[in-house]
Amino acid sequence: MKDCKVRLKNGTIITGDEFDTNDFLKLKEIFKKWLNINADLKSLKGRGLNVPDVFSEALFCIAFDAVRTNNDPGARSYDCVIKATGEGVQVKSASISTDCTSFGPTSTWDLLYYADFAPNGYVDGNVWFYKIDSDDVYGLILNNKKNETFADQQAQGRRPRFSIQSSIIRKKGLKPIKKMSLVD
Repeated sequence: MKDCKVRLKNGTIITGDEFDTNDFLKLKEIFKKWLNINADLKSLKGRGLNVPDVFSEALFCIAFDAVRTNNDPGARSYDCVIKATGEGVQVKSASISTDCTSFGPTSTWDLLYYADFAPNGYVDGNVWFYKIDSDDVYGLILNNKKNETFADQQAQGRRPRFSIQSSIIRKKGLKPIKKMSLVD
């Protein structure tokens, strides 16, 4: 991993983390350790750990030629930035089929991607990436009684929560735009 400067669409230059083949090999090793930790936790009747943010974001960067913003103050709420276009990306992920994804009240993005670590119903080393249309998110009704949308909840300073898999991916029949394997 090395530092990489990238220009956002608005012209701001930020410094992010650029990942390479060696980092991908390291991520594959981390994946094995994560599986082992989760197995140990489950043997004690506990829950498995969520997908670590650096894990899903680094894999996204490798797959889509992006850099991880790593909380650069100029990057707003972007997790990653596409090097070629300067588009800011939010990466959401889950390792269970009943995900509940939350967004900050001021979260913004140019592009939204979902990394599914259990595309076959369980964690098997496959990671499928889906591109999520922002209009499908902002217009999504999250509270039927109040006819409240995602955008409404953000405007109220709340953290909208919903299942990207059931509310968008399965409902719209989306297909992954990229697939990776962490076990080959």
